[in-house]
Amino acid sequence: MRISMITDIHYGPTSRTCPDVKDPDWPILERIRSFAARAEQERADLVLDLGDRISDVDRNTDLKSASAVFAAFSGFSGPVVHILGNHDIINLTRDDHAALSGREFGSRVVDFPEARLIAWQVDVRLDRVADRFPPVAGQIEWLLDTLASDERPAIIATHVSFSGRAQDGNYYHHHKPAYASHPDHAAVRTAVEATGRAALWLSGHSHWNAVTNIGNLVHVTLQSFTERYTTHPLTAGAHADLCIDGDNFSIEVHGNDPMYLRMPFRKSGDRPWLPPIRR
Repeated sequence: MRISMITDIHYGPTSRTCPDVKDPDWPILERIRSFAARAEQERADLVLDLGDRISDVDRNTDLKSASAVFAAFSGFSGPVVHILGNHDIINLTRDDHAALSGREFGSRVVDFPEARLIAWQVDVRLDRVADRFPPVAGQIEWLLDTLASDERPAIIATHVSFSGRAQDGNYYHHHKPAYASHPDHAAVRTAVEATGRAALWLSGHSHWNAVTNIGNLVHVTLQSFTERYTTHPLTAGAHADLCIDGDNFSIEVHGNDPMYLRMPFRKSGDRPWLPPIRR
């Protein structure tokens, strides 16, 4: 089983959120086409896009940007799962993205013999009044029911991480840690861990490679395709392959910010951690 992954493309004529770190001359669409062609050549079973395909400007600009990005994926003939990121929906709707891509948006499941990929589409609109993402507790029943419905190890995919990892040193979230996750991430994570069915949780958004293992559920955050605060003056060009081979999984991040991870692939309930000691 092989999944080719990409996240945080941030294509657009401007990038209001990160003007200092993006290279305006880096050929984003050309590199997406190369990514899609590589996934085709490597016979990936699926391409997973974890969101923030565009840098939002206004509705007309964002429609053109999103359309160009979706077209760049056309070199891959297999299934593609797109997740909405916070920048994708500032000026566009879920229906806009569906119409432009010709693909399904929203929470969905893709079944493989070895595992299930659960793309969980929660509300990722930043609340500028509360200065945070919205809570997602009201959206979790679908995820818990989906986890309970099948014995295979689950791979959960969201735009924003639920690991609760510290953001020290992160260019975007060091001073704004509330922007790194949903406020009820700990409660959501606890509920998922309690099912014992999840093995791996994939996300983007924070623009760095990070691995956090909590309760035998491995959370992996992937670097942005167009980021360069960790690779300056080079663009990261990050894209990754997830491979499951028997009882292990591996994730290899390619580009100028590489990472390689190999760990056991098993449901968190197979070998649950002992509860933390109280002193």
